[in-house]
Amino acid sequence: MYENKKISKIVDEAVTYLLGREATYVGVSIEKGSDKVIITLVAENVNISKEALKDLKDYLNSTHREAETEEYYWYLAGEGRKSEEMSLVAIMVDEAQIYCDDKKLKMVFLRKL
Repeated sequence: MYENKKISKIVDEAVTYLLGREATYVGVSIEKGSDKVIITLVAENVNISKEALKDLKDYLNSTHREAETEEYYWYLAGEGRKSEEMSLVAIMVDEAQIYCDDKKLKMVFLRKL
């Protein structure tokens, strides 16, 4: 029922994360199929260290989607004081891929419906 809002929240959290790292451009693409959604973000001039990038990749891929937690967290996920470093994204996507080339960062999230 709230699937479109959940997709937009994933995008919101990821864009907030990238802008917080001084991205000067963020492009978003959403491909919605019958059984999955693919969200792609491309950002330029992102200020992120190799260590922070590795930590982000590890975190997004070590935290698995949990329907019960997602529903609970979804209702609590308002506009808080600080983004929790992509924690909401981590529990709302099934797969995450991160690519970085110089200061260009690409995030691809898969969410099964």
